[in-house]
Amino acid sequence: MRRSRFTESEILHLLDEVGAGVPVAEICDTAGVSLRTFYRWRRSFGGLSTANVAKIKELEFENARLRGLVRNLSERLREEQEARKAAPVHDKERERRRAVGIAAEKCGGAVTGRFASVRVNP
Repeated sequence: MRRSRFTESEILHLLDEVGAGVPVAEICDTAGVSLRTFYRWRRSFGGLSTANVAKIKELEFENARLRGLVRNLSERLREEQEARKAAPVHDKERERRRAVGIAAEKCGGAVTGRFASVRVNP
């Protein structure tokens, strides 16, 4: 977006002149701006003081910084999730315990050896 020739304080000064009774057309001719630009400024800055405009600019900067932080965190989370999906962890002991537990359920809890579920007649 193109940067304005006028600072926020200059725009606020021009808007304050309308409140003092100066016609809008005269202000636009003196400043060298169109009526459309003037009314756009009034819609954006109308009723604000210089301190309020500075505070708005500060909040916009803070919001942009926070959006960047959130974007970075979401990218990191996405990368971590992709890394987890790409390389599954195989824990032999955990798999063995799971198999023994399944065998115990099939046998009613009477597991006597590693292959007890194979020996059980259904």
